[in-house]
Amino acid sequence: MDIAELYEAGYRRGAPTVGLVDAASIDASVCAESKCDDCGHLGMEYRPFIRHEPESYRAFAVCPECGYSIEF
Repeated sequence: MDIAELYEAGYRRGAPTVGLVDAASIDASVCAESKCDDCGHLGMEYRPFIRHEPESYRAFAVCPECGYSIEF
């Protein structure tokens, strides 16, 4: 995950706040229960990004131990 590229593309830290489903809570729970594919650490950090024009949401699981990240 390259945060500079996300910011250049118009994304900012944050999760969707509209809709019938609380995506941020669900995604955060999934990350907390996930294991790192690289080092095996249990418990990934949830890093959400949103863009308003055009509207888009991207979520990443980031390992607090080794820094490995994956978009989901």
